[in-house]
Amino acid sequence: MTRLTLLRGTAALACCLSAAALIASPARAEMHQTYASGQWNAFTGTNAENHPVCGIATSGAEGRRIAIEQKAGETGLQLMLDKATWNIPDDTSVDLTVQIDRNAAIPFSGKGSHNQITVDIPFEQSIPMMRQLRAGTVLRVFFPSGNEAMWTGGLTGTGNVINAFNDCRGSLMPASAPGAPTQPYTAPAGQAAPPAAPPAATQPFKPAPAEAPAPAPVPAPHS
Repeated sequence: MTRLTLLRGTAALACCLSAAALIASPARAEMHQTYASGQWNAFTGTNAENHPVCGIATSGAEGRRIAIEQKAGETGLQLMLDKATWNIPDDTSVDLTVQIDRNAAIPFSGKGSHNQITVDIPFEQSIPMMRQLRAGTVLRVFFPSGNEAMWTGGLTGTGNVINAFNDCRGSLMPASAPGAPTQPYTAPAGQAAPPAAPPAATQPFKPAPAEAPAPAPVPAPHS
């Protein structure tokens, strides 16, 4: 069972959810769960733009969902927050803040459309955030731009789920093809680099060393 709680002042509304809620969003109809642990799930599939993705997610009451995805070929992550009752105009800038345990709060600016907010997280910022998720206990999300109350969710199971997420990301990486030989310079535009010198021909024997020429005779002295 998973739990994502929405706090309203001193009152807390909690609802137990099944892992099946993971694929409830129509934009992720092609997603399927690959692993579940504690309050989180790992998934893979294709997103609304038909890009292969890997991700992790947790769900809560009123259609709340927090997901972190990575598209094939990308190094950064996308944080996605959904709520069934949201009605956000397309491409609306939405500020939010994420805090994990007592770590410093992380401010983000995302784009909202319909019932979803999407935040791009660059590679450099994603590393410490994922480490905090793996080791953390509680995730909190604040919405300073609107009147949505704070979301809070548990992080039980994130360690195992992130392991599954990393395995999925590895499976989407293309096999590296051998590249051209590296060079210590860049050829000017329009100028082709000189061809590499062919290797010396091999021989089945070791040639004898060249003999030094005989010294010239010394002329006889004049009488």
